Amino acid sequence: MISLHAVRLARRPVEFIMPGNRDPEQWEGRMFLRNYWYVAAMPSELDDGALLGRWILGEPVLLYRTADDSIAAIADICPHRSARLSAGERDGDIVRCLYHGLEFAVDGRCTRVPAQDGTPPDGLRVKTYPVAEKWRLIWVWMGEAEEADEALIPDFHWNDDPDWFPVGDYMHLDCHYQLLADNLIDLSHEAYVHRGTIGTDAVSETPATAARDGETVTVERIMPECPSPPFYQKLKNYDGLIDRMHRIIFRPPSTIVIESKSTPSGSDDPDDGLEYRVLCAITPESDTTTHFFWAVPRNFNPEQPVTDMMYQGSKAVFEEDIDVLNRQQEVLNRVGTQGTWQNIHSDAGAVYARRVVDELLAGEAA
Repeated sequence: MISLHAVRLARRPVEFIMPGNRDPEQWEGRMFLRNYWYVAAMPSELDDGALLGRWILGEPVLLYRTADDSIAAIADICPHRSARLSAGERDGDIVRCLYHGLEFAVDGRCTRVPAQDGTPPDGLRVKTYPVAEKWRLIWVWMGEAEEADEALIPDFHWNDDPDWFPVGDYMHLDCHYQLLADNLIDLSHEAYVHRGTIGTDAVSETPATAARDGETVTVERIMPECPSPPFYQKLKNYDGLIDRMHRIIFRPPSTIVIESKSTPSGSDDPDDGLEYRVLCAITPESDTTTHFFWAVPRNFNPEQPVTDMMYQGSKAVFEEDIDVLNRQQEVLNRVGTQGTWQNIHSDAGAVYARRVVDELLAGEAA
């Protein structure tokens, strides 16, 4: 059952954390937590020498793979006249701006200015970012470089474990990143948004427990003897009632791991189980746009038909979410939240997560 504390929490109004709800002087330039790892790209996006330009936390970042197979991450803006370096060309590991031909190295130094003798002035240097490739994802550190520690990269090990079989992709959303986090923390919407795929009434009618432990928020929903959703019927041929469980773990600034387990009710056969993780890396692009990197590793049926089914099914589910969230942001852009949102019991986990982020924003500001 849901905890009494969560009920009290849900009854209290919560400030909707968007730019318009904050004092401009208090929050100027601090809308996003910076001393954290964010996913910047999937490795496949840097194939064939690609120069990938991507806005992250409101900053233009250029990513590319170097000759020694490492990743370069530098500011995607030429300090001469603000042209995008991602629109330029490569000469080995050197990036050439195609506005006036200035050239830049992996460490951000300008190595050449056409028709200008001598060493280019130091002011032509571009910013660099700590970057790491782990768990089949490319992570970038947007804060103080000396604070970057790869040990702080969130645990997505299922995405790179030989006993798990992942699918995944990148999606772009036209909404604030915390709207997506709310959506993934509170799965009660499955019964309505995803009725034809993974949703049943059991998800919305069964109360969830929500708890906060420091900066970590955990939401759990246990659904015994409930109908199998259509997607599970396709994956495992479930034709009766199942015992189903969701456990959602949020860690700031915006990574979420969803643990999903299901078995036919009354079955003790481990081969009957359906277990997977949903790994969600949410990276703010701007105040109203978001990068979403997702992976769904499973520990059953490694065969290709199931892999394709998992990819197509997961993609379809996320596309349904995106449609709702983009429309939600459109409303917020026009009318805001009228001061506060009114919470219900299932909002407890999302409210906890927003408070964690707000407290950490205040801490970074201090």
